[in-house]
Amino acid sequence: MLKNYNLEPVKQALATAKQTLILLAQNPDHDSAAAGLALYLSLSKQQLNVSVGCATPMTVGFNRLFGVDKIKPRIGNQNLVISFNYPEDSLEKVSYDKDPANQKFNITIEPKAGLQVLDVNSVEYSYTGSNADVIFVIGARGLEDLGDLFKSEQKLLEDKSKILINLSSLDKNSQFGTVNLYDPTASGCSEIMFAVLTGLQLPVDADMATNLLVGIELKTANFTSTQTSADTFEIVSQLMRLGAKKGHLPTPAPPRPFMVNPAAPAWPRPTTPTSIPFSTPISAAPAAPSDWLKPKVITSSSQPE
Repeated sequence: MLKNYNLEPVKQALATAKQTLILLAQNPDHDSAAAGLALYLSLSKQQLNVSVGCATPMTVGFNRLFGVDKIKPRIGNQNLVISFNYPEDSLEKVSYDKDPANQKFNITIEPKAGLQVLDVNSVEYSYTGSNADVIFVIGARGLEDLGDLFKSEQKLLEDKSKILINLSSLDKNSQFGTVNLYDPTASGCSEIMFAVLTGLQLPVDADMATNLLVGIELKTANFTSTQTSADTFEIVSQLMRLGAKKGHLPTPAPPRPFMVNPAAPAWPRPTTPTSIPFSTPISAAPAAPSDWLKPKVITSSSQPE
């Protein structure tokens, strides 16, 4: 039987949410990334407006997780961000003015005297700022674990009118959520996420199930860690019935134990033939038997010679 988490506030919030946001802690492991993507795919299948973000880019090791291309380093589109490369202390001032007649907003960047002007080709534009109603934070001990996303979205994350869901199995969790789906007895976030998706009656197809199984396999070192429990195996069996692919992402082999100056194997030493000391004259060497060069006939010990 799956664990019962307090999901009623989450269910009520999702029922009225205009936008849902899923955030992963910076430098996530496969477990938290798999859990976040399973949630993203499930909510998307329900036609909900949802996005998923992480401050650090996904490396090639995550490329087999379904939906990994949906994880973005910036989230939201409320604020326009203008970025450009310019040496520190090279600006004299930055000012703006409004032109109501033409409905324009002008920004003026003035360099210090004698320094190079800003190259327009180096200017980049992007968006930040989300207006999400429901926010899931996955695999974090505290909001600071979100890295740059916490810095850029601090106002949103600390808005008490939002539903903030903390989903984690990590120790020393600060219980920062409006709803804390914190379970240190679970093998990881993927195990918790399956119980959450099932409890919220959200769809779980083969791709989502595979993601979650990958997360569990890697978090438990292929079911060898001490956090592997009967609940873990029960969830794995349900995921496989839903079409999860076992071994979809290879599990690294556990490291071999390090041995300091291991002892050499005690191989049997060969019998040393009788040697002749260098000081012994050749004439003093033992004489060979008279039949040394004659052919020999090998007989069985059970037969007469």
